[in-house]
Parts: sequence; C-alpha cells; structure tokens
Amino acid sequence: MTSATFGQRLFARWYPGFMARVERAGQAQLRRTQLARARGRTLEIGAGNGLSVPHYPDDLPELVLLEPNPAMRDRLTESVGTPTAPVTIVDGDAHALEFPDASFDTVTASLVFCSVRDPALALSEVHRVLKPGGQFLFHEHVRGTGLRGCCQDLLTPLQRRLADGCHANRDFESLLATADFDVETIDHTRMPTSASTIVPLVVGTARRR
Repeated sequence: MTSATFGQRLFARWYPGFMARVERAGQAQLRRTQLARARGRTLEIGAGNGLSVPHYPDDLPELVLLEPNPAMRDRLTESVGTPTAPVTIVDGDAHALEFPDASFDTVTASLVFCSVRDPALALSEVHRVLKPGGQFLFHEHVRGTGLRGCCQDLLTPLQRRLADGCHANRDFESLLATADFDVETIDHTRMPTSASTIVPLVVGTARRR
C-alpha cells in the first residue's frame, strides 16, 4: 500500500469541509434520490470520505467502497461507522479494477470521472465488472458551454493541482455516449455551490448491454 502524496493529503484536508457545505445546500438530497436505485452487490468508485454511504438502501447484500487516495481512505474508514449493509473498503485503481468480470449488480460514481487519468478506460472497467443488465449510477460535474466552458478550460491546470487531478472541463457525457452502455436517464442540473468551475452536473443511469 503506497503512502499519500502531498497533493493527496492536501485534498483530504480541504475537500470534506467544502463538500459538507455543498451537501447541506442540497447535494445530499441529490445523492439520496440517485443512490436509492442501487440494487444487489454494489461498488462505489472513488468513495472519498463517505458522503454517499448514508444514502444507500439498507438491504444491499454488500457495499464495496473503492478509494485510491490513502489520506482520504483513512477518513472514509472513520466515517463509515456501523451501516446496515455489509461494507468493505478497498484500495484500487479505476483503470484496472481488481474484481472478476460480472461481479456487481450496481456500480456508482460520484464526482469521480473528473479526476481519473483515462476516463474511457475506467468506463470500460465499470462495464466489465457489471453483470449483464447491471446498472451504472453516475453523478458527475462536467464542462459547461460558452464562457463558462472557456473559463473551465483555463482553470483546469490549476484545479488539477489543488484537487487531486480534477479536470473542471471533463466532457463526461460525450465519453459515456461512446462507451458500451445504454443510457436510460440523464438529468442536467447544477451543484449548489459558488465554485463556478464545478457547477454543471449530469446525473443518471446507464445499463450494461
């Protein structure tokens, strides 16, 4: 197991407090509505400090939380507590998930694909570990249009350094459209925050073919 880098430790210090404010402003309800759809054995990629955990159904047979940032994984372990569903916390890489094919009924990702190195490869791994017909629940901030999109392009190099690799201008929706999923629902909404580079959100469900 590797030690956290300076950037990972920095991110783990400020991100939970920032997101706690966003959660209170309405993000928690968005998570609750989205994650109520989780069924069967479920994997969350990039679980962070566990903001999604309270919103999963109590009757899941297992919830696996994957978090590659060692500093954030320590916070995740502390925050999980004693949930109703059995929870396993693991280290791992979204580009090479250490699970057999067709292992999960549901895979979830919340504000994760902005920071993965190769999002197309990570999506292919999500597809691989899902059972045929399994669902992918996504909740991602995306590149905006017009002036906002241009500002995101300009600020992405700085944001990547401050936010553990986060690309403010990642076009997740286009990436998903080229992956081998059937997109069932996709809602375009806004994150309740004044941080303008991460305001546009897409929230939805895709299914493995």
